Amino acid sequence: MYQPECSQADLEPRDTLLHLQDLVRAPSGRGPAAEIHSLFARFKSRFGEPAALWAQRNLAAHRTTVKTIFYPFGGPDLLFPFHLFPQAHEYILVGAEPCGPWPPAGGLDGLALAGIADILRHYLDSSYFVTKDLRAQLTSSGIGGVLPLLIAQIAHAGLPLHRIDPVDGSGTAIRILFGDRAAPTRLTYFQQDLRDEHWSREAPLSRHLEAGDRFATFVKSASYLLHEAPFERLRRLLRERTDLLVQDPSGIPYSLLSAWGWHIELHGRFVADIPVFAKYDQSDLAAAYGDSDELPALPFGIGYLNDADTAGLIVAAPQSWDPSCGS
Repeated sequence: MYQPECSQADLEPRDTLLHLQDLVRAPSGRGPAAEIHSLFARFKSRFGEPAALWAQRNLAAHRTTVKTIFYPFGGPDLLFPFHLFPQAHEYILVGAEPCGPWPPAGGLDGLALAGIADILRHYLDSSYFVTKDLRAQLTSSGIGGVLPLLIAQIAHAGLPLHRIDPVDGSGTAIRILFGDRAAPTRLTYFQQDLRDEHWSREAPLSRHLEAGDRFATFVKSASYLLHEAPFERLRRLLRERTDLLVQDPSGIPYSLLSAWGWHIELHGRFVADIPVFAKYDQSDLAAAYGDSDELPALPFGIGYLNDADTAGLIVAAPQSWDPSCGS
């Protein structure tokens, strides 16, 4: 549970948070701080900058109107939606991991930095977190939750951190304000199991989504959960509230998007996903890629297919989508 030591009315970043930002941005040094900086630099070169350039060319009509990005199964992955939609006013991330207390009881020491480096390494080198490994690492490192991982990513983007607030008293959601102080960007993280029987209308995530406008949805490295029966409520929500969908092949089934009558654009390549997901039938998606004219490869890998030569993205929108209307 996130337990700020100061009042909710005055949750300014503490020295340890600012120190973490400085360490992530530092171009030199030794030990965990240097490794964190190096990991972020490699991510920027391999994934971040190519993804931003691709989005400028392929999502331009949408990026002028999208205000909110909803990222189910995103966990503490801020960098991908941030690079694809840097103009968004709010990023809503949902994961299985707790927010966690921060700073550590003993302050920000080398052990804490080493834990952050260990946790971020696979994500920044491969473009996704492994859920079971992330849970174990958060526990073994003593970090306990995703908050320092999110702060590190904001710092890497070179953006100032302004406030950290609990969303409500449940301890399962936090809001971070960063960027322009006059009009800060919101990052709202919810710890929420998205299976139908675990996600009630009274949950903080449900209340937050119901109070907001329509949104763009980003799905990546989702373990094909949107192909599974227990996620019908989420599929229905995405169909009803999404103005724009950007996803890798692990998101909403291609056959379902077609049945909804959505406009679908295919980018990059797709033949099959990694073997662990072979049980999910994606033959229709592979056939659609095969039927398309020769598509240019993505300039970056993403999700489980993190080699640019094999990676693909699906951009879809309801047929009624009007780029002159904001989401």
